[in-house]
Amino acid sequence: MTTAAFLLVIGSAFMHATWNLLLKLSRDKTTFVWAFSAVQFVVFLIPAIVAAILTGVPWQGVMFGLVSAVIHGCYGWGLSRSYELGDLSSAYPAARGMGVTLIPFLGVLFLDESVSNIAMTGIGLVIAGIFVVQTDLHTARDLLEPFRQLIRPSSRIALFTGVLIATYSVWDKAALDHLNPLVLTQFTSLGYLLILAPMALANRGKRLREEWSGNRRAIIAAGLLSPAAYILVLFALTTSQVSYIGPSREVGIVLGAMLGVFFLREGFGASRIGGSLLVLAGVILLGVAP
Repeated sequence: MTTAAFLLVIGSAFMHATWNLLLKLSRDKTTFVWAFSAVQFVVFLIPAIVAAILTGVPWQGVMFGLVSAVIHGCYGWGLSRSYELGDLSSAYPAARGMGVTLIPFLGVLFLDESVSNIAMTGIGLVIAGIFVVQTDLHTARDLLEPFRQLIRPSSRIALFTGVLIATYSVWDKAALDHLNPLVLTQFTSLGYLLILAPMALANRGKRLREEWSGNRRAIIAAGLLSPAAYILVLFALTTSQVSYIGPSREVGIVLGAMLGVFFLREGFGASRIGGSLLVLAGVILLGVAP
């Protein structure tokens, strides 16, 4: 991975964990996602139009963008729903971890990428760290806790969200052959707006008015952080392969777990922080992998 790509991804991870904390703190999470997506669509509309004029938007790019919009819209629902049912320090690593597990395989299968031994070790550490985050290790029996959690709706939705993370990561990597990152981000914003609209605008917009009234600063902040974080990733993808970029983004798991444990006072602090450090070690290896 190039140094520039690594720095872009690290910056993106911190932005991503921050807006996920804002989402977790919101009252109506689906409405919050819709509202900040509206903010980001408006804020980045002019830059995206300029980028589209300068670089062009072929019909293949439009098709890639529309599919990306659907995937991201479903991801927005899954993410908000997982935070309604579970802890930030649990749901965030589970969702991101599923993506980490799948992305390298999808990159090899569909994008003809290869993964070095150092990178495989790093990916393995990331996956191990995510497993530890899901446990509270006191006895050997606790090692089965992540599997027992699969019966919980929050865990199943978080894992479903992780599948969507892996899907949009690989799809958007291919889309960048036809679309500028700013233009592609507008398509993703459109997906959130269209797919989440029936829920966010229910009862004649009552849910939206209530969320905006009590949480407008957080909505605006997330509306700036979310697209900025993903634009950094998209630019990183233009210089490095998705098999490395995808797992490297998960340094945000460290911040997400710590925010959940220390700021939100969620449980299992030792295991979630310890697992997060394993994730960090894996990300460092990915950063130096050829």
